[in-house]
Amino acid sequence: MTGIGNQAQILKYRLLVAERRQVDDPLKLAHAVRHLGDAYRRAGKTALAEPCYLEALSIYRDREDSPPLDLANAVRGFALLKQETGALAEAEELWREAHDLYLAVEVLAGVAGSSASLALIAKEQGKLELSRDWLDQATTFADRSGDDEVQEYVRTVETQLKGSLTG
Repeated sequence: MTGIGNQAQILKYRLLVAERRQVDDPLKLAHAVRHLGDAYRRAGKTALAEPCYLEALSIYRDREDSPPLDLANAVRGFALLKQETGALAEAEELWREAHDLYLAVEVLAGVAGSSASLALIAKEQGKLELSRDWLDQATTFADRSGDDEVQEYVRTVETQLKGSLTG
């Protein structure tokens, strides 16, 4: 997304968050705050994104009526942020949580994407066998998902890992 597009998304979600803070609907607020975190992350504003993810996750985790898919998507965003900033141990923990949530609600694209991210992290940690296992799972679920975008992401990850996982 372009710089202008990122700024438009940030403004859109800042306004939505402000609106949702005026209404007593925590889940809708959490959804808007998570999207604001995503917009900040895509714009490279990690210091602004992190509190958004923490707030959204706090709301989702404190409520028994939180939709598991909404929680998974919030965890995913925070995992991306941690991975992008090099906090691999935190990212791994978050990706495993997102993976399990996506698996529980049978969102195959989410399982594939989280598995691919875990394969990258395992490789960075020197855990090549584990990286291969995660990549195998990512490929299986990407193929089963039928989602072109996630299949392309898994192929990209496979290319990045090629060479280090052979042998």
